[in-house]
Amino acid sequence: MNSTSPLRIVRYDPATGLSQLFRPLPKTKTRPTLDVVYRPAQGGMTLRFSAREALGMPEQTLLLVLLELAQEQYAQVARDVVVIDRRATGIGQDLWRAMHDGQAAVEGETLHIRTSWYELAGRCGSHGGRSQQLREEQLRRLCEVVVWQKANDALNSVRQSRLVTLWHGNDVRLHLAVNCRLAGAVMGGLYAQVSMRERQELTTDTAQAVHAFLSTTLRAGRSLKVGVETLMQRLWDASGVIPQGTLRARRKAVRDSLVALGRLPGWGVAWPRVEVAEITRRAVRARQQPGTIGNARTVAVVLEDAPQSVSTAMVERFDATRFMQRVVDSPSPGTIDNADMDDGQRGDAENPFQNKALSLLGEPELT
Repeated sequence: MNSTSPLRIVRYDPATGLSQLFRPLPKTKTRPTLDVVYRPAQGGMTLRFSAREALGMPEQTLLLVLLELAQEQYAQVARDVVVIDRRATGIGQDLWRAMHDGQAAVEGETLHIRTSWYELAGRCGSHGGRSQQLREEQLRRLCEVVVWQKANDALNSVRQSRLVTLWHGNDVRLHLAVNCRLAGAVMGGLYAQVSMRERQELTTDTAQAVHAFLSTTLRAGRSLKVGVETLMQRLWDASGVIPQGTLRARRKAVRDSLVALGRLPGWGVAWPRVEVAEITRRAVRARQQPGTIGNARTVAVVLEDAPQSVSTAMVERFDATRFMQRVVDSPSPGTIDNADMDDGQRGDAENPFQNKALSLLGEPELT
């Protein structure tokens, strides 16, 4: 990847990124059911995702592409065209009702995304063959996910919605909407940044899962030490008896993924210990130039090894390492940056406490 190539930065909801909603899945005919809970250890909004089938890396890629489209359309089109809420009409109203299972009076707002199967194929990076059928199955799985949000308030308020909603228009277009929480990250709420260009440089599901998690965890210009075992437990269910051969294969997959991540211009990976990696996300500075995806203007970045002043347009809005604790046997205390959030950090209007309390649910702490 050329150092001046557009990185296709996607704004991603941190809680969704820190949850285990998407995982590398074994290549079997049937998938396990989805029942994932994200609960910040120090309080805040609890999220529960449930569906008939678990979600893998292809589904995460498709969701990120939908968010990329939402981001571009929100920036380029009049607000009253792309933003929908309980007062929407036409297809926007249909999307809003489907998102909330017919509860039209629910508060909040999301984004009306207009696209086509061809455009989705181009952005996901695959055309021809069974790709259309596979993408339809991936979108179906995303649309089947029910999201439960439980607030940490006196009433324990609960809200239910779909992760993604699809509506076929009569104009040979696909009309979609994403969960209000995902849309909020696009529209200026708390967000992390995931590069679709970097993701497509990585060729395995494990590498893409590691990249997405670390992109949510680290802001540009920061470093973090993490154990291979920690990432293994992050990516796969560690309950029950796991054969030693499976553990060896997973350990190798994680190590190979970190090596691949270190080859990307935006990342650095060193190995201070055999099973511990020190990961650096390099700072970026941005400039606008005509893009190659659709009619959007994409952001081109120049990557530099040294810390530097980061353009406001590209500042990471979330740094999960501030909320992590080191493992008991960590040889180097203080590897987690506990500095206050800078002015570039964005809060969560529904849950301001989340700014200070977001942490990993059930995560083995990073070394």
